[in-house]
Amino acid sequence: MPRLFDRQLLQPDPPSLYDFMQTLVHTDRDSPKASQLRRALSNPAAVRRARQVRPAGTGWSVPEIQHARVIAAEAVHDRVQHTPAPALFTRLRHLCLLPQDEATFIEAQKVRSMGSLSAFGWFVTREPDAGGWVLQAALATEWGKGKLFSPLAVLRLALDAEGHYQCEHGTDSPAIEIALPDDPQQPGLLPSVLDPVLQGLMVTTGTLLATLAVLNAGPHLTCTVPDQAQSAAYARRHGRGLVPYYRIQATAPSLAEVMNAGGKDA
Repeated sequence: MPRLFDRQLLQPDPPSLYDFMQTLVHTDRDSPKASQLRRALSNPAAVRRARQVRPAGTGWSVPEIQHARVIAAEAVHDRVQHTPAPALFTRLRHLCLLPQDEATFIEAQKVRSMGSLSAFGWFVTREPDAGGWVLQAALATEWGKGKLFSPLAVLRLALDAEGHYQCEHGTDSPAIEIALPDDPQQPGLLPSVLDPVLQGLMVTTGTLLATLAVLNAGPHLTCTVPDQAQSAAYARRHGRGLVPYYRIQATAPSLAEVMNAGGKDA
């Protein structure tokens, strides 16, 4: 069975304003903004215009992401979504979050508690910076049955030499910078539609950071190699086989260590 990462490698087109509007309607369906967008989406002329508005750039660069190590983090996401954000960040702020690989794709599939969001993933890289590191992560999402919407946003977070994140002043929350796609012909339009979507997806950031902490806590992950026949059939249809991945188990001691006790570095 293909994972989100496999579907990302098929290089979907960059999302349009129409995609942004649909996503907000599904994510925040009871808000006045969603009601306004529903009315706009019922107007064929408005829909035609919205389909033409796209961000600069070409979406994913397959050569850049195809060598990432894929981490299946459903077990981490399940714990994070039931943990209040302040408590989670109190646990994570003293833990090492430095990615172990040059490129990592951390994903969760079959998400059932976030409206029509069915899967999400973060393509994570690291860069040395002034005695520490900068973590950069691009958010991939899938809505409903196979509607890919990626990259949705790019996150940057400064880490010190030990891999601990910088906090917002007076809090345990990470000092995150988020860049949103935009259309150079209509600056500010796409972010204005997208920002409420991101507010509803903050748990995905918690899953990203908690997974990095779990990976640094010393799990020995087993590589899952996709079924050979399924991979061959997928390759015949799409030109590439299924990618091996590593799953964090719900029973992993490192997951309990991070989520229950704040980790060994706390």
